[in-house]
Amino acid sequence: MDARTLSIKTIFGQDRWHIVPLFQRPYVWKQDEQWEPLWDDIRKVADRVVSGQDVRAHFLGAIVLEHLYRPMGHIDTRQIIDGQQRLTTIQIILEAFCDCCRTLKADRHYKSLLKLTRNEDPMSEDVDEQYKVWPTNVDREHFKRVMDCESPDELRAYYNVKADAQVIGRPIADGYLYFHKAILEWLKPDQPDYDTRLDALLFTIRDHLRMVVIDLDKEDDPQLIFETLNARGTPLLPSDLVKNYLFHKAIQEHQDIGSLYEVTWKPFDANSVYWRALVGRGYFQRARLDVFLQHYLTAQLLDEVALPHLYTEFCGYAEGVGSAKETLKSVRRHADIYQGFDSAVPGSRAQQFFQRLALLDIGTAYPFMLALYGRYASDMKQIEAVMNDLESFLVRRMVCQLTARGYNTLFLSLMKTLNEGNGTPYQRIHDLLRSGDAESTRWPDNDEFGQAWLKVPAYRLFTRGRVRMLLEALERQYRTDLSENIEIKETLTIEHIMPQSWEAYWPLSVSGDEDRAAAKLRRNEILHTMGNLTLLTKGLNPTVSNSAWATKLDALKKHSALALNRNLSQSMAQWDESTIEQRGKELFAFACKIWPYPAK
Repeated sequence: MDARTLSIKTIFGQDRWHIVPLFQRPYVWKQDEQWEPLWDDIRKVADRVVSGQDVRAHFLGAIVLEHLYRPMGHIDTRQIIDGQQRLTTIQIILEAFCDCCRTLKADRHYKSLLKLTRNEDPMSEDVDEQYKVWPTNVDREHFKRVMDCESPDELRAYYNVKADAQVIGRPIADGYLYFHKAILEWLKPDQPDYDTRLDALLFTIRDHLRMVVIDLDKEDDPQLIFETLNARGTPLLPSDLVKNYLFHKAIQEHQDIGSLYEVTWKPFDANSVYWRALVGRGYFQRARLDVFLQHYLTAQLLDEVALPHLYTEFCGYAEGVGSAKETLKSVRRHADIYQGFDSAVPGSRAQQFFQRLALLDIGTAYPFMLALYGRYASDMKQIEAVMNDLESFLVRRMVCQLTARGYNTLFLSLMKTLNEGNGTPYQRIHDLLRSGDAESTRWPDNDEFGQAWLKVPAYRLFTRGRVRMLLEALERQYRTDLSENIEIKETLTIEHIMPQSWEAYWPLSVSGDEDRAAAKLRRNEILHTMGNLTLLTKGLNPTVSNSAWATKLDALKKHSALALNRNLSQSMAQWDESTIEQRGKELFAFACKIWPYPAK
């Protein structure tokens, strides 16, 4: 077995036929799940080439090939044991790029790409051996059609679809149309830097896309290897690959592997229930250990690290920072910090902050918090001051419905600020947050925050967890020094004081169809705002949910121990739009104390 990391130029630059066994599944990659993420990765590398930045190779994964011995008159052949989807997709991309160059009359680039899509062995007797990849039976006709056509228009004509169709209904053909359009749009032939972009894209695809190519020899069992890679046991995580790499490096450095494992990596394995648990939602769920390593590496590199590239990015980082022992100890120290985010002292500011950060779902904040704790863990006053500012910044932006796009760049800037400038770390972070004036970075002032607080239908627009977070924070703020320090252990439910189904017991005090329609519209808008929301136990909520105001108020007085509800007894004898607005203003005054706007 021979395993090497090779570029696309090396894999496809020689005359070789890569065939897909008949028993493997057909081509199944799709736009949303594979093509768009792959093109986004290629585009990012090409953008860096265009701007003259340092470029790191993009790792496409591993492929396994088996050498097939064939009689004279046939080209050198490999059977694809694993990786046919990737290899087929790369050929589709190369062909789409090749046809773009043909149309644009970029002859040198066209000829260069042609060498990566066609074999030219004059001794070959099989016309199909001209293709670098030969799919399984059901895909061959569509693959040949894509490779033989010279433009999207010609392909559409063959399949008899509309001249502007973006989908044909065949995955290989649809992939060609997608990549042809994406490549042409990125090249921007009418722009002054077109020639630079053309060179950059060719350079990126040919030289900066890499695969691990595992070439089997006759002693290897290809079926056993295929089953091991695809069917048996738990799939390897990126963190498993990082672990293997670091300890292999440690062996080469003559380290005591046993003791090094005990103090650095064993806690990950011993507490696998925590570290291998899936975090995130839906398609984006990943093992917690992988997510931690992504955050750790982002903090170390001060640059974004995409999870699919974690292994190769980590290898590149570890090669340049010292010994494997030092790297493993650094990982261990930051892992303890990261786990501490989930196990902060109950009732502490840190526990409160990280609970709220989890509900806000701002994952890009964690590399910054790792860096902050990593450097200033001994000065919790500084860290808590940063938490106060950061929480105010994020909560105010959420309430004002400002975009979270750009937070990745913001937190990279915050991490860099930890290493630069004068004053305390808190002051440097404070000044940077305070200085933001773009839509993605500004800190909403009290006027903007107040307008949103009173008018935004929080119950409809925010997740239940986020609304509950706001109300629980208000509950804590309502308590005085004379109040008992009650810890809320159960999950309270959100209750509309004026119920969503208000018609039976909460009549409108207007007449006339037009006035009534306007009043009904206003009521249905205001009843979802913060001024009309409170918290109740799961048991109390159903008993009062749609009751009249007098009945509901009486039940709250008798059964609710929350300061948030106790204050309602001091309100007016009726509950209507003006009362909701009045309470909204009262709550807003407390919100400004919890999440203050910084003084100039």
